[in-house]
Amino acid sequence: MPNIWTHMLFCEDVVDSIGKPNPFPANEKFMNLGAQGPDPFFYHNFWPWIKEDAVQEVGLKLHQEQCGSFLLDLITAAKSLNDHVRAYVFGFVTHHILDRNTHPYIHYRAGYEGNKHQKLEVIIDTIMMEKDKNLKTWKVPVYKEINVGSSLHDDIVHLLDKTIKRHYNNVKLDETDINKAYQDMKLALKILADPYGWKNLLLKSMISSFSHRPLKDQEDYLNINKDTWYHPATKEPSTKSFIDLYEQGRIEAIEITSSILSYWNDDNVTENHLYDLIGDISYDTGKPLELHLENRYSDPIV
Repeated sequence: MPNIWTHMLFCEDVVDSIGKPNPFPANEKFMNLGAQGPDPFFYHNFWPWIKEDAVQEVGLKLHQEQCGSFLLDLITAAKSLNDHVRAYVFGFVTHHILDRNTHPYIHYRAGYEGNKHQKLEVIIDTIMMEKDKNLKTWKVPVYKEINVGSSLHDDIVHLLDKTIKRHYNNVKLDETDINKAYQDMKLALKILADPYGWKNLLLKSMISSFSHRPLKDQEDYLNINKDTWYHPATKEPSTKSFIDLYEQGRIEAIEITSSILSYWNDDNVTENHLYDLIGDISYDTGKPLELHLENRYSDPIV
């Protein structure tokens, strides 16, 4: 998955492109948080001495199982809920769309060793925000961009808890865990923030893969040179850059989210139509889940 900044950037780009009236500018932080999709679950009990965490497994399930039907349930429930929830769900959908379009490239170019996946995502964050917003990621405390309060709003917690338990049997999760995942994500991002670089000097082995820093090399992390890479599950060749994949996702997201807004506004859009648009596609492989594909190929650049 791209990292926190790139997901917020993508969501903002989609909102700016759809051209439909929406309540999201007044609910930007809910949208930014939603744009992190299932990722907050990966921060639950993030301390390195905690080796296994059942809540983090929920994050994996959301990325790899029943992806389309889970999203559709969030969308249909949000139809009768408030603008905070709608902004959150809108962001969540954009997370899925960006992941499914860019994740194959990330997996292939990061590989599966240690924290290399996160390292490449953080690097791409820094490049994308510098390019599009002239923003230096290491200087801005990103946790503030997703801060919707000391606790996650009850209506969002209830929605996630109900929908997760409907789709994923025997998950070890309650509403307290959902709220703690949100709080732990903010805490982790606060700890990783390193505007002066001293944390990376002192704690490099522990935080360097997760902490935004200035880039000091000339590696073509976005594949601007259009080198051939291969889908990590199917070995299909591609020369698309990360920018190409981002734009491909943006075009998809405009169609899908425009239909979601129409559905919420009772503009003759059906749930079946939404499901046809969204499909049932893995966040990780970008391919239909019915193919049962697994990422395995890589050629890391980090």
